[in-house]
Amino acid sequence: MNNRRLRIVGIGGTLREGSPSLGALRRALTAAKEAGADTELLDLRELNFPMYEPGRGLQESGSEVEQFVEALRGADAVLLSTAAYHGTLAGVTKNALDFAQFMASDEEPYLQDKVVGLLVTAGGDLAGTIAADAMVYAVHALHGTVAPLTVAVPQAWKRANGDGDITDEGYGERLDKLGHLVVEMAARLRPEVEPEAQPLRASA
Repeated sequence: MNNRRLRIVGIGGTLREGSPSLGALRRALTAAKEAGADTELLDLRELNFPMYEPGRGLQESGSEVEQFVEALRGADAVLLSTAAYHGTLAGVTKNALDFAQFMASDEEPYLQDKVVGLLVTAGGDLAGTIAADAMVYAVHALHGTVAPLTVAVPQAWKRANGDGDITDEGYGERLDKLGHLVVEMAARLRPEVEPEAQPLRASA
C-alpha cells in the first residue's frame, strides 16, 4: 500500500518585497496543508532564475532551476500565483513556466494529470481577470488541468498588509477554498495517494 501523501507545490511571488501575490499563495498553501497535503513554496523572488534560454541545458541553467523542475515533477497539484502586470501575468511568472520545457520528454510531459489552481492579485478591478485568462491558456499549453475556481484579488494594495498577507477575509476564504479544492481534485486524479483530509471551515 502506498502511504505517500499528496504533494502540492506553490509557485509565485514577484520581485517586489512584500508581494501580495506571494501572500495570497501562502494562504492557499496553508489551506492545502490543512486539507492533508504536503506543501512546498517556491518563491520566485528567492529563486532568482536566469532568463529562459532555449538550447541551454538544465544543469547549465543553475541549481535553482533544477530544484524547480524536480519540484514540479514531484507535485500532484500546483498552486500558481502571479501579479497582473499590464494586462497579463508578471514576466517572472511566465519565465518560470518556460522552464517546464525541461519536462517535455517526461513520461507524463509538462503538467499532465496535475491540477493547477490559479491566483492573481491586481491593482485594478479588471486586470486580474485578464491575467487569469492568460494563465489558463499557459496551463492548457502545458497539459495541466485548471481548477474550476480561480481567485483574483482586485485592488490588492488595500486588501493586503505590508508583508503581502491578504487581510480581506472575503478573499481570504476564497483562497482557503482553492487550497482545499486542489487537494480534493488531486486526490481524484491520483487515487493511489490519500490526503489526510480535514473539513473546510464554514464561513462566518
